[in-house]
Amino acid sequence: MNQCFPRTEPHTVFELLRRHPFSLLLVLLLHGILFAALLLNVSLVSSSATGAAVEIGTQQDVEVIDAVVVDAETFDRVAHEREVAEQERVAEALRAEEERRRAEEQARREEERRQAEEQRRREAEERARQEALEAAEQARREAEEERRRAQEEAAAERERIRQEREAAEQARREAEEAREREEAERREREAAERQAREEAERREREEAERREREEAERRAQQARELEEQRRREQMEAERQRMAEAAERRAAAARQAQQAQELDEWRAQVQAVVQRRWRQPSGLDASDRAIVLVRVNETGRIIDFNIESCSGGTAFCESVRQTMDRLTSLPRPSDAEAVRDGVRIRFEPD
Repeated sequence: MNQCFPRTEPHTVFELLRRHPFSLLLVLLLHGILFAALLLNVSLVSSSATGAAVEIGTQQDVEVIDAVVVDAETFDRVAHEREVAEQERVAEALRAEEERRRAEEQARREEERRQAEEQRRREAEERARQEALEAAEQARREAEEERRRAQEEAAAERERIRQEREAAEQARREAEEAREREEAERREREAAERQAREEAERREREEAERREREEAERRAQQARELEEQRRREQMEAERQRMAEAAERRAAAARQAQQAQELDEWRAQVQAVVQRRWRQPSGLDASDRAIVLVRVNETGRIIDFNIESCSGGTAFCESVRQTMDRLTSLPRPSDAEAVRDGVRIRFEPD
């Protein structure tokens, strides 16, 4: 029985119903009419069947009941088929409506596309027309300008011809007078030409003299600039030399001061060690000992080393004992200068 209904997706049916509310109302109205007709037919059939059963109930009870049942089933089947057919018709109408709507939508889109293309074509034609108008206007302006220039040139040419004619006429009229003045004018021209040549020669001489003066001034200026540059370079070299000499003198002074301070410190160290040395008896004047002593920046003795000792055992032992008793020496003026140590001499008095 379910195979009689068309298979449609739920969301498709809801979409169709949403898009076609009037079709939904029509379907509901038709279903209501069919349902009312069905109820009316059932009532009529039931009444007919009941009357027939009362009239012949005593003779064929079983057969009447069977007939009533068969008629009701047939009616239900027919009604169901009608309902299915109506549903199919409604579904077909909805499908037809959807197809029509799609066709209308496609036609509308085609029309919009055609109108857009027509609009673009019209716009292109309008642009082409505007460009043609602008080109024509430009050509017209250029032609007008060319015509104006031609008119001006023609007017200028006519004016020139007129002036030439007037000049020729004036020349013709003045020819007679010119012949009388020709010799005088020739002399005047020669004098003027001669004067002009002399003036030109004078200007050339003045120009040459001016160029020579400018060239001399330029060379003099270059010489002055070179001399000034040389003088500045000499002054800079002299200043550099004096600065280097001053720096050398300062360095020499510092070295001399450091050497003097270092000699004074060595003398102080020698005096301190000499006072602390307990000389044993019986020393020889040739006894000598050299001790290398390393101190820190405060004068504290770090270590010592007897580099040489040429005396007897008592002499060498007295030197060692003296150094063992010493823990510090005078503070050095330059700890870096005595970083490698200071040598102390031990000699008998």
